[in-house]
Amino acid sequence: MNRILTALAAASLSASMPRAQLELVPTLPLTRIESIRVMLIPLPSPSLESDRILPDDPIPVLPSLEDGPAPCPGGDGKSCALLGGRAYFSDPFHMTEHDLTWAKAARNPAMITFEAINLLATVADAEGTQACLHAHTCQEANPIFFSHDPSRLRSYSIAMPIVLGSFVWADYMKKKGDGNFAIAVLSAGTGMHLYFAAEGFMSATHGPSANENDGKGFSIALRF
Repeated sequence: MNRILTALAAASLSASMPRAQLELVPTLPLTRIESIRVMLIPLPSPSLESDRILPDDPIPVLPSLEDGPAPCPGGDGKSCALLGGRAYFSDPFHMTEHDLTWAKAARNPAMITFEAINLLATVADAEGTQACLHAHTCQEANPIFFSHDPSRLRSYSIAMPIVLGSFVWADYMKKKGDGNFAIAVLSAGTGMHLYFAAEGFMSATHGPSANENDGKGFSIALRF
């Protein structure tokens, strides 16, 4: 009998609990869903940001785009492993560099300078020869003029094509990377022309020198 009463009491309690929960649910506050507000913060313009240089920013040191990095960091006159231990010397005028075309080699500032000096020395040589020929203190011994007393027109008409041809050859040597050799030949020719120019003007002014046997000799024998 007691067991039956206990079971009935438990059943009545279990039936009353869902009802109590149902009565409490409507009294609970409902959750409100609010819209999300997005705030836009203005950012600085890229131009202003790029102009700002931080004090600790590293400044990279890049090699020259034209010369490139130095192959021998030891410097001029120092032994270089890349050259097999030989001394390294810089090439500021790019005389040992190969050029793509002959025209580019001819536009090299060093080639233009040495060729211009050589041309002026050749003119001085021809004028010195003409001066002593007109003073009858020397005679031309260069066989390419076919005369011991060539006129100014003949001297220039024969000498200038040879000079221009030597410039074409020198520029071709520079194109192959032998610019230093071309400069050496041009310098030797310039020195020779200046020597003979001085001899010609001195002979025209003071007469032939004591060591001249048959005139001025090879006044314009070579043209470089």
